[in-house]
Amino acid sequence: MMCRDVVLKMFLTCLVTIRLLLSSACLFTRCIIVFLIQRMGLAADKISASRRSLAAADLKPCLSTAKARTAYPGSQEYENARIVFQLRNRYAPAAFVFPTTVAQVQNAIACSIKAGVGIAPRGGGHSFEDYSLGGRDGVLVVDMAGFTGFSYDRTTQTAVVGAGWRLGPLYLALWNAGKVTIPAGNCVSVGIAGHALGGGWGFSSRKFGLVADNILEAQVVLANGTVVTANKSKNPDLYFALRGAGANSFGIVTQFKFQVHDVSFPVTHFKYTWTTKSQQFQNFKAFQTWGVNVPAEISASFYLDPFGNSNIEGTYLGPKSKLAPLLTTFLQNAARPASTSVEELNWIQLILVNAGKPSNTDPNYLKLQGFQLPTNTFKAKSIFVNAPGLSDAGVNAMIKAMNGGPTQKAYFLYDLFGKQSAINQVPRSATSFVHRSSLFTIQAVAYWGNNAGEAAGDTAYINNYYQSVRPYATSEAYQNYIDRDMPLSAYYGSNLGALITDKKKWDPKNVFNFPQSIPLK
Repeated sequence: MMCRDVVLKMFLTCLVTIRLLLSSACLFTRCIIVFLIQRMGLAADKISASRRSLAAADLKPCLSTAKARTAYPGSQEYENARIVFQLRNRYAPAAFVFPTTVAQVQNAIACSIKAGVGIAPRGGGHSFEDYSLGGRDGVLVVDMAGFTGFSYDRTTQTAVVGAGWRLGPLYLALWNAGKVTIPAGNCVSVGIAGHALGGGWGFSSRKFGLVADNILEAQVVLANGTVVTANKSKNPDLYFALRGAGANSFGIVTQFKFQVHDVSFPVTHFKYTWTTKSQQFQNFKAFQTWGVNVPAEISASFYLDPFGNSNIEGTYLGPKSKLAPLLTTFLQNAARPASTSVEELNWIQLILVNAGKPSNTDPNYLKLQGFQLPTNTFKAKSIFVNAPGLSDAGVNAMIKAMNGGPTQKAYFLYDLFGKQSAINQVPRSATSFVHRSSLFTIQAVAYWGNNAGEAAGDTAYINNYYQSVRPYATSEAYQNYIDRDMPLSAYYGSNLGALITDKKKWDPKNVFNFPQSIPLK
C-alpha cells in the first residue's frame, strides 16, 4: 500500500485536471473521488481543504459575472469574514460573497447550485451554532451587510428595512426618523434578519409583540432566482413560515416591511441586584409569581449565575413616577436587594443602557462604526416554562444543577413572556413561532473561551441543567437560542407539519439548508 503522503501528493498534482472535470453536471463524479480519497485514509482536514479549493475554483468564474465583492480561502479578507459570535466550530466556507443588489443575490444562489455547494445567508453572524457559516465546511456564505436600504412612512407607521441592518444602527435610524422603534433585543450587534426570522424577543415585546409579529411583508429570493413578496395576502403560506422559521429554509430575505411603534414618551429602566446564593430561591420565586400578572408595559429578565448573583432588569414604558406600584408584589416577596437602580430615560438612552453603556453615551455609538463582533466559545440551551412557573421542587432542582457544575463561567437568563403580553395574544398557529403560552423562556449558557479542555465538562454541565429543569417545564425551546442537540419539534411544535409542506412548495430541491433547517419530509 502506498504511503499517505505519496497519495496526497498525487492527488494534489491532479487538482487542475479534476477542476476541469468537476462541474454541476458531474456531482456524482465528485462524490466518488472524495469517497476514494477517504478510503485511502487521507487526513480529514486535508480532504476538506482540497474540497474547499475545488469549490472555490468552481465558484470564482461564476460569481465574478455579477461583480459583487468576494473572499476566498487564503486571503486575509476570508479569515476576517470567518469571525463570528460562536467560535466553537470554526467552519471553513468555500467562499464569501458580499452582494449589494438583489441581482447579485440571485447570481450567488445560481452559482452555488452550479458549483454543487451549499449556501448560507448571513446577517449579523450571531448564530449559537455557527449556522451563519452554514453549519458545515464548504458552503458559499452570502453576507447581507450591504442591504441597508431604509425608509419610514409616518402616516402608516411602517418602515422598509434592508436585511443587512444590525440592531444598534437600526434603532438609531428609527429614532432619528420619527422616534419610533421595533421590539427587538438588547445586543446591538445582532443582525435584524436572523433575529426577526427566528421570532425576536426584546425589551418591549410584551407590549408590542415579537419582531416577527411586526413583519408586515418580506421580499424573498427563491432557489430558482424568482423574487417574491410574502405578506398576509400575497403568498401567505410563505409569510407564515418566515415569521419564526425563516432562517435559510425557504429563500434569502433581502428586505422587510415592519410595523413600528411610537416611543417618544419617557421610559424607565430598572435593575435590582442580589449577591447571596441563599437568596436565589426566594428571588426567583418572587420573579415568577409576579410575572404571571405583570402588565404588558413592563418587560423584564431575571438573571442567575453560579457565583450566587441574581438580578432583575427591565423596562417600563412610562415615567419613573408610575413604576413603583407595579413592582410592589415582586419587591415584597424578594429579599432586600444589595443595590438598586431606577432611571427615567428617553428611548435611545434606554437602548444604550440595555447595551451596557451609560445613559449619557453619545447615541452615535449605536452606528457601530469600527466595531468588532464580540466572540466566545460556548454551549447554550433553552427551554420554555408555562404559568404558574416552576414548582418549588423545580426551582430547587434548577438551582442545584446551576451551582453543581465544574465552572462558574455560566449565566442563566429568564425572559418574561406571560399571559398579559402581546406575545401570548397571538394564536400558536398564526405564525411559525409556536411558543405562545409561556411564562418565560430560559437561556442557559456556559462559556470557556480559549480553554478547550473545559469544553466537555461545561457542555455536560449545561446538558445536566437542562435535564434537571425539563421535568418541570415544557418540551419547547427558542429557535434563536438554537442548539443542534435539540429536535425540530422543540422549536416548531405543532407547526412543523405545515412548515414541511411549505418547504416542499417553496424550496423543493432543498437548496436552502443547514443541520436544523426545515426538511422536505
